[in-house]
Amino acid sequence: MRESTKESPVDRGEVEVDGRCQICGAQGRVLGIPGAPQPNQFCPRCAIEYAEAPGGEDDDGLTG
Repeated sequence: MRESTKESPVDRGEVEVDGRCQICGAQGRVLGIPGAPQPNQFCPRCAIEYAEAPGGEDDDGLTG
């Protein structure tokens, strides 16, 4: 059995689904993070901007 690399979005708990961005309201493919507090569905543009926002979560899950 292959060991998980934690590199893919699915391995990190992220999934792509059809929906609406909870930041800008864009309809289409969004990145969803099941089980995370809202907002937890982002269009590709907002996912990049939100990840870089001060106080947002870093890749390691730590805030600040």
